[in-house]
Formats: sequence, structure tokens, C-alpha cells
Amino acid sequence: MERFRVGILGAGHIAVKMARTLRGMEGVEPYAIASRDGAKAAAFAREHGFTRSYGSYGELAADPDVDLVYIATPHSHHYPQARMCLECGKPVLCEKAFTANAAEAEALIRLSERQGLFLGEA
Repeated sequence: MERFRVGILGAGHIAVKMARTLRGMEGVEPYAIASRDGAKAAAFAREHGFTRSYGSYGELAADPDVDLVYIATPHSHHYPQARMCLECGKPVLCEKAFTANAAEAEALIRLSERQGLFLGEA
């Protein structure tokens, strides 16, 4: 059975909860983790069984093996990170609050529709 590989942006407490959830899901692989601090990402990957770790969010978004990106960073970063992931061709599940305002949300929705990609708020 092919596994759905999930990448997570951010290595804080919300990411830990999602990592635990992913490990319990059939057909889902907690695959990649990214943090601004590469050492923190590597430690998170070891502790939670992720295959890859990155010291930048852009590297994870560009990874061709990531099937979906879960954004677990502070909400003030959600819009640019979700936009980056969608522009890289990645479906996005974003922790709440999805964006800081309606204009940002509308822009992401239009982009996801143009790209034909899933975009959702967790």
C-alpha cells in the first residue's frame, strides 16, 4: 500500500500533537519536518520518526516526495507559508487561524483553485 507522505512546517507543541496523530493513521507517513533551526528539526525528526528534516521551510515545500504540507507555525506566518507551498504544488492543511484577514484567505483560496490543490484549515 502506498503511503501518503506529510511534511510539517514548524517544530513546536502543535507539530508534536500532529506528529502523534499522523503516526496513528493508516496509510500516512510522517515524512518531513522543517524548522528555522536545522538542529531542532533534526531532533524532532529523530524523536517522532520523520524521514527527513530541513532547516528552512522552503526546502520542505520544494521536496518532491512530500504529498501534503501541514502548517504549524505562528498564525502571523500562515499566509506567506501557505502561498509558498501552493506555489510549489503542495496541498496545504493550515492550523487555525488560517490567515490574519479575509483578503489573505481569499488570495490563498484563489491560488489553490488555480493550482487545483487542496487547501484547508485544521
